[in-house]
Amino acid sequence: MTKTLDIVIRSFHRDRRWLALALRSISLFASGHRRVVVVVPRSSLARIDRGEIESDRVRLHVCRDYADDYLGQQITKLHADLYTDAEAILHLDSDHVFVAPCDLMTHLFDRGRPRMAFDSSSTRLATDGWRQCPVAFLREPVVPDVTSPPPIVVPRDVYAAVRGFCREAHGVSIGRYALAAGVGRFCEFALLRGFALTRQRERYAWVDAAQHSLLPGCRNFWSRAQTPASVAGTLPPELAATVSAPLSVEGY
Repeated sequence: MTKTLDIVIRSFHRDRRWLALALRSISLFASGHRRVVVVVPRSSLARIDRGEIESDRVRLHVCRDYADDYLGQQITKLHADLYTDAEAILHLDSDHVFVAPCDLMTHLFDRGRPRMAFDSSSTRLATDGWRQCPVAFLREPVVPDVTSPPPIVVPRDVYAAVRGFCREAHGVSIGRYALAAGVGRFCEFALLRGFALTRQRERYAWVDAAQHSLLPGCRNFWSRAQTPASVAGTLPPELAATVSAPLSVEGY
């Protein structure tokens, strides 16, 4: 039975208002976890105030900068076990917001087994770059679609196993593999789920994302097209207040 669960959020300075909202929502509504670990690239530090983020249950860590931070954030997540010693790690994004009480242990585990999602309703073609990512990486078919966004909960030993497989099968680090694959051909969550499906299937309770939400009460907004202010009207009052609260670091 998993004893410790940490939430890991890989963020950066442009998402800091979303991050503030996410952290406040976790504090208000999420339970069952030990702490939240926020990881940002070094170049974001000058535009993020540690005081806005860190608390008794929130820790801020720094990762290296990448020329393409979209790939960089994917690579960072595949090293999540280096930022926490928790037995299991829940990945959320900065624009995941809890709007109702949610016991993470109850929803993410089934009799001790992590719930792992696939999507039977996906319209993503089998030839799509993300669908092909775990196929090329694992060198075997991966069916059904495992490219769904987070939430995803992963036992800590899986990250080292995936990185070790990469070196053994492809002769390079997972970072170099991701950079060589390029944007649109690499999906970190598809690798984690694909590895689980093909190597450790019985370790997980498999859930169809088309029929079941892993975390009811947690909404996934889209930071590229929305802002916290634009969704404030859909949030509980205590969260809406966070949207209008000033940040101590101005501008991007």
